[in-house]
Amino acid sequence: MHMQQGYKGSYQQGFPPPQGGPPPQQVGFPPQQGGFPPPQGGFPPPQGGFSPPQGGQPVVVQNGSPNAIHPEQDGSEAENGPPPDLNQFQTYGGYEQVGGFGQMSAMPPPPPPPPPSGPPPHMEFAHVANLNQDEAREAMLAKVAENCCWGKKAAKDMTIAQIDGSTALHYILETYCEGRSTNYEHVPFHGQFIDGPENGPPPPPWAVEVHPDGMFNNHQKKVEVPHTAVVKPCHTCHATGCIRCRRCGGSGRNTCTRCGGHGRVMHHRDGGNHWGPCHRCHSSGRIRCYTCGGDGRVTCPSCKGHRQLKFYIALTVKFVNHTEDFIMEETDLPDELVRVVKGNLIFEQTMDQVWPVTAYPTKAINDNSIRLVEKHRRCFPSERQLQQRQTIRAIPVTECAYAWKDVNTRFWVYGLDRKVHSPDYPQQCCWGCQIL
Repeated sequence: MHMQQGYKGSYQQGFPPPQGGPPPQQVGFPPQQGGFPPPQGGFPPPQGGFSPPQGGQPVVVQNGSPNAIHPEQDGSEAENGPPPDLNQFQTYGGYEQVGGFGQMSAMPPPPPPPPPSGPPPHMEFAHVANLNQDEAREAMLAKVAENCCWGKKAAKDMTIAQIDGSTALHYILETYCEGRSTNYEHVPFHGQFIDGPENGPPPPPWAVEVHPDGMFNNHQKKVEVPHTAVVKPCHTCHATGCIRCRRCGGSGRNTCTRCGGHGRVMHHRDGGNHWGPCHRCHSSGRIRCYTCGGDGRVTCPSCKGHRQLKFYIALTVKFVNHTEDFIMEETDLPDELVRVVKGNLIFEQTMDQVWPVTAYPTKAINDNSIRLVEKHRRCFPSERQLQQRQTIRAIPVTECAYAWKDVNTRFWVYGLDRKVHSPDYPQQCCWGCQIL
């Protein structure tokens, strides 16, 4: 009765019940022989039943559950045809070197404007104050509190013998540029508006208006070049809307994962082993393909079943902020620590093209500003420069020499957030953390 209900349910889902199932078999009986004809190509899927597969050992099922079931995979098995020939598309002025599908081709920018001339704008610079002894000790205690394995006694009892305050300078030059590239793309055509060449010639690549969302912010935008869209039959499915299912090869059936294609399984019940028919595939060894639903075909991934594609030239605009800096720090504090802490902004200038800093009291800042500005004027030939910004940050650095017991060493307090660099702190082991 149970087998009849299984057959009835499968028949309602489109599977005919098998005629004359395999005879009952005992434990150790060799598996059925007989070849299974390979699936044939083409559409529609083959009709009729399936012969049992050849050879191998049947899958063993314990307590009614298979010990190895692999669910059908779906989605990623569709066939994609070769990309269309680019020679079939019309060429446009300024777009002779458009990249193919998935291959962007850079568009050379227009000539850059000449560098600024005349006297530079007035530049004013602020100043920074340093810490005293009490503030330096408080910063060290805060550093110890952040590290649970550091002892507090050294920070409380240390004798600060000398404090030397200085100012680290951080010069930053930012050049905000845009680069443009083009390539062919396509989307399914479902009746949307087509802006084709009949509406006029397309504008040159650098004449298409694309504005950044915010200055000095890295991001990318992609737009359709006006007057370049055309509609053509889908090259993947040849305008049929569907393609062969690669999972089943177009047959609509796959090997049963419960019995491994043998048509029967071994059950352990009533204290013994019994061979019985596989109720999942009704002893045929084949089941309906989950990817295509037994049809042998799946929806075309290119046109989504619409049979036609809209082809156009896509313009990709990348906005990139090129940044370089120079750090002047005269103590033994590592320079990279200065780069990431808060400081006082003592100078800032934003222009289409900045003048290098030449009036700062420190010669190293002036020399490196001239060097970086000149470098950025010729560093990005494939991009168009939109804006430049240069800043000078002043970061207070306080070097403290101290003694504790027989230790004589130093620590540094740097930045407005008073970070501490103390590589030789004498109580860095697990004070108060004892393993019993």
